Amino acid sequence: MPAQATVIMRVFLTQTGGTLPLGSSTPAQVVDPQGRLVASLAPMERVQSQASGGQVTLGGYKAPFLWLQPSAGGYVYVGDGWYRGRVLLLARNGLSVINYVDLEEYLYSVVGAEMYAHWPASALQAQAVAARSYAVTKRIRPVDRYYDLGTTERHQVYKGVRSEQPTTRAAVNATRGQILTYKGGVVLTQYAANDNIVRDVFGGRGMSQQRAYELAKQQYNYLQILGYFYPGTRLGRIHGY
Repeated sequence: MPAQATVIMRVFLTQTGGTLPLGSSTPAQVVDPQGRLVASLAPMERVQSQASGGQVTLGGYKAPFLWLQPSAGGYVYVGDGWYRGRVLLLARNGLSVINYVDLEEYLYSVVGAEMYAHWPASALQAQAVAARSYAVTKRIRPVDRYYDLGTTERHQVYKGVRSEQPTTRAAVNATRGQILTYKGGVVLTQYAANDNIVRDVFGGRGMSQQRAYELAKQQYNYLQILGYFYPGTRLGRIHGY
């Protein structure tokens, strides 16, 4: 059976002119720009990183950038939160940290950060498809050469593992790889908390999360909810999913 396709999102987490605590829940590797292992971290070991003079420092090693890679199934600790995937430590305007994370695992957090996890499954599933479509458009046209998007409401709220819930993971898994398309292209699926924000910020074009909740309570399924907010679009799938 062929392996499932993977889309990796590059999410800008933080930037600091000082030091930043890092760690991993499992044994982790620190890898240099040439792909060489330069240090190892024990599980739950706390280390400090900083950048100056165009060099990142971690564990006594310096380079223009370094990778911190947990072993399989591990989480990486950055600042005050845990994240899936691995992180790039980059000497750019101080120390910049970018999370390289699987799209579906990224969405586990986004859905939980953007919508209440106890809301009906169909609302969460609609949110998952909308968030996935939005993320894919940013992967195609990233906001910066080094990353695709950030973690705030300016893009999509992403809080790492702390905003995941069983219901948000279930919504993402139930819609794996599904996106909205229009005339063969991926739709930039804008959404906001309520109708007023959608009207004022997006000119009325986008999903109101509160209205999605109300439709779900009226027994709309997620496809009907998406059709209500994004008329004329079609449900597509990322190639290979």
